[in-house]
Amino acid sequence: MNVKYITYIVIFISFFLNQLDAGCGSCAADRNKTKKAFVENISSSGKIDGKAFASCGMCNFDTGEKNCGLSVKIGRDVIKVVNVDIDAHIDSHAKDGFCNVVRIVKVKGIVKNKKLYADSFLVL
Repeated sequence: MNVKYITYIVIFISFFLNQLDAGCGSCAADRNKTKKAFVENISSSGKIDGKAFASCGMCNFDTGEKNCGLSVKIGRDVIKVVNVDIDAHIDSHAKDGFCNVVRIVKVKGIVKNKKLYADSFLVL
């Protein structure tokens, strides 16, 4: 083959591949907002609604408390749940209890003074 044709083919292929990689810029795929899997911060009103990590504050979240108690982790904050007993769903010291594992929960409620008052608390 002629070097001239090979050069044209290489330029054409590189141009074509560049267009595929760059895209058209108006695609909706890059404009879609994805919802976060977990609650990452507390709103100014204190209301939360979503998934969070839950476990014993003393045993797993290292809160410095002297007794076992249910806590949720929202972002980097660990918040004590005051109106849900740690043994309400399963024995806390069982193999899969809150003192031994961190569980994912769906929680809805309000945070006041670093305490969560849960309207609903569902272990997933």
